[in-house]
Amino acid sequence: MTPQPIRARHPSRADIGIGSRHGDPSTRLLLKPVAPKTGYVDGAWWPYSDDLVTELPRLLTALTKRLSAVRLVAYHLVEWDSAPAELVFDEEPVRLDSQSRATAHTVDLLGSDNRRLLLLVVPSGSDPGDAYAAMTSAATTSNTSTAADLLQIGIRKRRERKQRAAAVRRWAARTTSVN
Repeated sequence: MTPQPIRARHPSRADIGIGSRHGDPSTRLLLKPVAPKTGYVDGAWWPYSDDLVTELPRLLTALTKRLSAVRLVAYHLVEWDSAPAELVFDEEPVRLDSQSRATAHTVDLLGSDNRRLLLLVVPSGSDPGDAYAAMTSAATTSNTSTAADLLQIGIRKRRERKQRAAAVRRWAARTTSVN
């Protein structure tokens, strides 16, 4: 049986929880479609906090179709609050492996069937527009950017929007003062 992709259409801001209201928060996760591996990351995750133990159950639930049972989560040591060496999820142990040499802003998940996903982790306090830009880029099939490059995409896009808005304001001020 071929696994089905998590998403089949281009995501909107609502799909990743940007601007969502009160209630149970959605899993802010976008994955590349199931296909031969392309690029550095397989998608992006935007957790709500730096508490890995609190954030992982929602992520693991969302990844069940893609990875079946997750057995190992490797993460960058300094990016998360302290976590135990193991988490019990769905009555199964999940090993949590903190690594100081792991790639910054990523989590590496290994499923029981030895399938693996490497996800960009967008910092929890990120600007929603920057997070959206980084996540949608990371989930694009043809994207081969590194984690660091993907996080810069959002900052660059915001700067470009501000520059365009300033140019429009200057143009509007110039054309109104001539009349």
